[in-house]
Amino acid sequence: MASSNTIRRIYAMKDVYPISDITDGVNPIHVQVGSQTPPSNRIRSKRAALTYNHVAEKFTMPISVAAKELGVSTSTLKYRCRELGIPYWPYLKIKSLATLESSVLGFARAGSQHIIRHIREEMEAIMDNPTLKISDETKDLRYRMYELKKKMKRKATGAV
Repeated sequence: MASSNTIRRIYAMKDVYPISDITDGVNPIHVQVGSQTPPSNRIRSKRAALTYNHVAEKFTMPISVAAKELGVSTSTLKYRCRELGIPYWPYLKIKSLATLESSVLGFARAGSQHIIRHIREEMEAIMDNPTLKISDETKDLRYRMYELKKKMKRKATGAV
């Protein structure tokens, strides 16, 4: 048997409906009937409206920011990306390549233009096809730039 406090709380709820057939006429209890609505067509139509080109324009930003700009949830954007053949969001790859480009520009030496051109071409290729992996040459360059920065930092602090 429900306590009197529980019954008071049930009666205090908005939109209560009696369920007298369950109680067999003995002290009918009222319960709130929740409405479980199916996913709206509006959400499905937003997801369907996301074309590869719309999504690809946002590869240079984190997925949460891209989802807000596209007007969908992050989960919906991820779901649509999988439908479009994009297994994961390529933002981190593109950010890594942009950081590498700025590092190379910071240590600009004669003949580094071909390296920058290579990085930009790879960035564009990943923008066109996010499933591509960063080439081994670029990974090696990224590691060498990391080591060079670390060496410069040690030199600046006076550590040997």
